[in-house]
Amino acid sequence: MKNKFLIFLLSFLPALAWAGIPIQHWTHANGAQVYLVEAKTIPMLDVQVDWMAGSVGDPANKLGLASLTAGMIDKGSKLQGRVVLESEISDRLADLGASLSFSSAAEKASMRLRTLSDPSRRDALVQLAAEVLKAPLFDAKILEREKARIIASIKEADLKPEVILSKEFDRQIYGQHPYGQAITVATIQAIHINDIKSFYASRYAVKDAKITIVGDITKTEADRLVAQLMATLPAKAKVVTVAPPVELFDKKVSGGSVIKIPHAAQQAHISMGMPTIARKDPDYFPMLVGNYVLGGGGFVSRLMKEVREKRGLAYSVYSYISPGRQVGPYVAGMQTKKDQADLAVDVMKQTISQFIASGPTDAELAIAKSNLINGFPLRIDSNRKILDNVASVAWNDLPLDTLDTWTAQVQSVTKEQIMAAYKKHLDMDKLVTVIVGAP
Repeated sequence: MKNKFLIFLLSFLPALAWAGIPIQHWTHANGAQVYLVEAKTIPMLDVQVDWMAGSVGDPANKLGLASLTAGMIDKGSKLQGRVVLESEISDRLADLGASLSFSSAAEKASMRLRTLSDPSRRDALVQLAAEVLKAPLFDAKILEREKARIIASIKEADLKPEVILSKEFDRQIYGQHPYGQAITVATIQAIHINDIKSFYASRYAVKDAKITIVGDITKTEADRLVAQLMATLPAKAKVVTVAPPVELFDKKVSGGSVIKIPHAAQQAHISMGMPTIARKDPDYFPMLVGNYVLGGGGFVSRLMKEVREKRGLAYSVYSYISPGRQVGPYVAGMQTKKDQADLAVDVMKQTISQFIASGPTDAELAIAKSNLINGFPLRIDSNRKILDNVASVAWNDLPLDTLDTWTAQVQSVTKEQIMAAYKKHLDMDKLVTVIVGAP
């Protein structure tokens, strides 16, 4: 308990004492890609390993396989002929005052480790993680337990308007692309223990894994850590599934298409948007700054002023861009009374259309830049946040100085660049709107 309390306290302390975040990158002798930020201010170490083992590799009739596989890895292991249950793994982590977790997203599966940087604790955690990776138990009874939990969650979630909205909106944005497919009760029921074992054995390997390390450690120590951590995995993955390109919209409908889904909820839940850019697109920063003015800036945004302040149609309205390795969408959304849904959608569309046509005012642009730049330190004020950002740099193959130049990139954005980017990437006649709980 004392160790966990110390980690809790340290997590609130500043992670770095300097303005820049120098990222060291090298290819390890084992083939893994390593990204290191040495942060000596606090005695903490955070590690993230990313594999190309996300849900894009799920068979169409077994959606959820990648997620279940990642979730099963630390649910027991076979060590030196002995079965180690998940409770024992949890106890060992508690004794170390450390954490070990696995997760899965669309493109990748991830492992995260957090520990005090004391070499004895660090090495013990890395050894435990390596043992877990070597021979996950993948017990059929545990799988049935996890499937039952997920199925219950799906059944409950599918009654909620926000979940219905999210799934339908993704389907409209991505169509038959894997990003647009949703896990169902049937696809979870179709997954068996041999599917889990095969997925893990064929996709979790050393070569081309991306390993991000942030904390109190030297490059030499980090290199040894990577060797120890990955020593029990196969050298090369047998199967690598890369997400296919996301198709941009080409069909135009005057005013954009609108999909209305009835629901008993008291309010209408609304999302509108379309695929726009990938993270490496040169228009990323103009789109980012422009979105702060349009709907990402809270009470100083255009959408908030038009929808809430002037007309009282909603308590909150927002917009964001969500680019990644693949093209991601521009999204605007809100909740409102059912009898106001059509009016609210019209106001949102008019506001977005006017912004595309005329861009931000000089005052809006100055406020957006100031708030984004002054808020940037809050994005990197802990080891864990730095880990998130550096892992994103690694996964999206961004320049190593991305974090160091971020504020300068924001500052350099012009009104003309914003207008050009929004006219290029947003088209009101291609926009799709989904309303759940429509009148």
